[in-house]
Amino acid sequence: MKRIYVVEDNQLILDGVVEYFQLHDYEVCAFERGEPVLEALSTAPPDAVILDVMLPDLSGFVVARRIREQSDVPILFLTARDSESSRVMGFELGADDYIVKPFSTKELFLRTEAVLRRAVPGGDVVRTRGVWRRGAQRLELDTTQRKASLNGDEVHLTNAEWEILSYLAFRPEQAVSRERILGECLGYLHGGSGRTVDTHIANIRMHLGDSGWISTVRGYGYRFTPEADGPAPS
Repeated sequence: MKRIYVVEDNQLILDGVVEYFQLHDYEVCAFERGEPVLEALSTAPPDAVILDVMLPDLSGFVVARRIREQSDVPILFLTARDSESSRVMGFELGADDYIVKPFSTKELFLRTEAVLRRAVPGGDVVRTRGVWRRGAQRLELDTTQRKASLNGDEVHLTNAEWEILSYLAFRPEQAVSRERILGECLGYLHGGSGRTVDTHIANIRMHLGDSGWISTVRGYGYRFTPEADGPAPS
């Protein structure tokens, strides 16, 4: 049974989300404040966190940042704050999805399940291992364990960042549109902002030292640009 945290100070919304997930055989830990969430992380770690931004004690953004200091657990923001700047901030803090109120409980459930599927080792990429080089750098991706390493050191990525990097890396030199990344990697079947993709790419570049692994295709999207593709998949 998967365990999720639902952090929401509106009792009606909280009760509705908790009941829906419990009906689908999830263990749900409900919180109305942020501090208890941080205290519970080590004793009852969740598989995903659904997190409101406007909480009575801490901002959900602060809670997300502190979670990221301890864990790579998927985070889905559920909030009435629908400005692009808030969305960007959420993704910069390592969120895997950002859902705006009012919302459909069924859609929230399906998007949570999609995030959880992406977090499971393995996945739908045919190749399981790849190594690429650029200058003196060596990037290795293992899709079975969902691990990335740069020059032998593990690169800690959020689930969304992993999805985008692995998607681009196993398609080297192929220009991929922002819309395709939104749909294939982040599960946005409609809507969604290209700025979301840009934010994730900026985070990935930071993790990789911004050494030219991913180039921008102006007005379109991005391209993974190694100098040499690695060995055949194992």
